[in-house]
Amino acid sequence: MKLKTVLKHAAAISLVLAIAMTGIGCGKGSDAASATTDNTESDAGSNTETADQAAPENTDDKKGGVTITVGLKASHVEISNINTYKDAWEKETGNKVDVQAIDDDQFDSLLQTKMSTSGMWDIFIGDTGTQATSYQHEKNLVDLSAEPWVEKLTDTGKEFVTHSDGKIYCFPNGGVNSFGIVYNKDVFEQNNIEIPKTFEEFDAVCEQLKSAGITPLYVSMADAWTVNQIMNGEWPNILSANPDCLEKLNTNEIRWDSLPEFNEMFVRLKSYVDKGYINSDMATAKYEMAQKAIGTGEAAMMYMGDWADPEYAKVAPEAAGKIGMFAAPTKDGNSKLAIAGPGGYYISNQCKNVDAAKDFLNFMAQEDNIKLNLETRACTSVWKDIEATNLSSTLADTQTYVDAGNTEIHYNQTYVITPSDDANSAFLSVLLGQKEPEECAKIWSDSVITVGKQLGFDGFK
Repeated sequence: MKLKTVLKHAAAISLVLAIAMTGIGCGKGSDAASATTDNTESDAGSNTETADQAAPENTDDKKGGVTITVGLKASHVEISNINTYKDAWEKETGNKVDVQAIDDDQFDSLLQTKMSTSGMWDIFIGDTGTQATSYQHEKNLVDLSAEPWVEKLTDTGKEFVTHSDGKIYCFPNGGVNSFGIVYNKDVFEQNNIEIPKTFEEFDAVCEQLKSAGITPLYVSMADAWTVNQIMNGEWPNILSANPDCLEKLNTNEIRWDSLPEFNEMFVRLKSYVDKGYINSDMATAKYEMAQKAIGTGEAAMMYMGDWADPEYAKVAPEAAGKIGMFAAPTKDGNSKLAIAGPGGYYISNQCKNVDAAKDFLNFMAQEDNIKLNLETRACTSVWKDIEATNLSSTLADTQTYVDAGNTEIHYNQTYVITPSDDANSAFLSVLLGQKEPEECAKIWSDSVITVGKQLGFDGFK
C-alpha cells in the first residue's frame, strides 16, 4: 500500500485527529483510544553505557562549537533515549544538543507556530502518515533521502517515512505496533488448535473451544474503545482485498458500504453472537475482565493491539509469555496485520547547522544505538537485520508479520478521517442485535462522510 496519494488529501488532518496513537511507535494500552500510547516503562537513563561504548571519545577529531536544538513532547524524553544519545554524541563530536521538552498538550500548536514564523527547532520528533501532513514537508523540512541510514530500513520502514513526493524527511524512532487477534497460546496448544487463517477455520476453532467450555472470543463493551479494535484488526484485510479503495475513500468517490468485505464483516460479527462464540456478558464486561479472561484461559481470543501484552500478566500472572497475536482471518487465508508507527526525527529547513543535525541522526542510526532504542522500548523493528531480543510474545509474532511483509498500515495513519463515536457505535449495534448488519455498515459510512463534510475535505464538501 502506498501513502503517496493519500497524504495529498490530508493537509489539515493532524490538527483534528483525536486518536491516542503517538508519533513514536511501541506502547501500551490506553483506556480512551483505539490505537496506542507510548510505553514509558523502561528507563533510558539506565542504558547510557551502550551508547557511550558505541561512541568513544575522540579528542583528536572534535568539531566543537555547534549547538543544535531538539523539540519533542515531554512524554517522549525518556522513551526516545534522547538524553543518552545527546551525551554520547556530545562526547564524540564536541557539539552540543539543547533538548527542549514541551508539554504534550501544547507541542503540536507550538510546532505549527514555530514553522510559520521563526525560532524553529533544528530537529523535532513528530508523526508520520496522515498525522504529519500539516508539516508541509516540501516547504519546511530537509530532504533526508540520500542519508546512508535509509538503505538500512526495511520496506515497511521506508513506507512509513516516505512522503507523498517520494522523498524521505523522517528518521524513524522506535518500531511498530500491530492490531489483530490476541490469543492464549496455552489454550490453543492444550486443545491442539492451529492458528485459523480462513473464516471456515476460524468458525471451526470457535466451535471446538465452545465445546470445551472456553469462550472463543471475548468482547468488553463497558470500555467501548476495546470494541473499536475490531475495525483495527479487520481493516488491513478489507484494504488488501480492495487495493484501490483507500484513495477513493479519502476523496469520497466510494462509500465504505460499497466494499463487500466491509459489509461481510458485520454479517460475520452477528453470526459470532448468534452461534454463541462471544461472552454473554459483553454489554457489561470491562477491559480488565477481558484481560483476566484471556490471561487465565477462560477465553481464548480477543481483538486487540500487541501493546497490551504486559497487562495480561498483571491480572493473571500465569499469562506471562503466553499471549500471542495473529492476523484476522480472511476468505482465502491471505491475512494481513495492521501496523502503526513509528514517528521520528525531522530536520527543519530553518536549521543553520544542517550537517551537524544530519550527523546526529547518523549517529543514532549506528547499529548499537538502534539496538539500544529497540531494547529500551521492546519494539518491533523497521531496520534490516536488527531486532530487539526482549520482545514480548505478541511483539515477536508481530515481527514475523513485519519481516514477511504481511502488513498494511493502520487506517488512522492512512485514512483522512478519524471515525466518530457515531461510526464506532455501528459495532455495538450489530453485536447487541439492535440493528441488522447492513444498517450498521450504513451507519459507519454515513458517519465518516459527515465528519469529512464538517472538516471540508476535498470530495466531501
